[in-house]
Amino acid sequence: MTTQRHTLWWALVCLALGATLLHYRIHPPNDLTFLWPTLFSLIDLVLVSALFRFRSTALPGLLLNSFLAFIGIIMMADYSLSATLAGQMQFTPGVNFFGWLLATTFPYVMIALADFLAGLALYRAILADA
Repeated sequence: MTTQRHTLWWALVCLALGATLLHYRIHPPNDLTFLWPTLFSLIDLVLVSALFRFRSTALPGLLLNSFLAFIGIIMMADYSLSATLAGQMQFTPGVNFFGWLLATTFPYVMIALADFLAGLALYRAILADA
């Protein structure tokens, strides 16, 4: 089970590193508005990864990871829905649903969901090792 724990921890770190690099590229933190997505993903990378290293801090790690993932999911879904309703999307869901889906933040929402699920699996693996 320890091998599974290490693999899940590295998966969580890789997802957080990818999110940090992606947010830094999309939202360079030169403005306070663009600072938050990069800062939250950096907190995910550093703090959540550190909290999951020890059994005694795994629960706060799970809670923080879940909070950050759900905030990301909600904010990205809100952005996509707002852009769609405002007519700012290249495709409309009624004409080209798949094209619209790829133009939204849905792929990034799935990455955030995978981060949440990896954190949950890691927490369960940590509990099973005890």
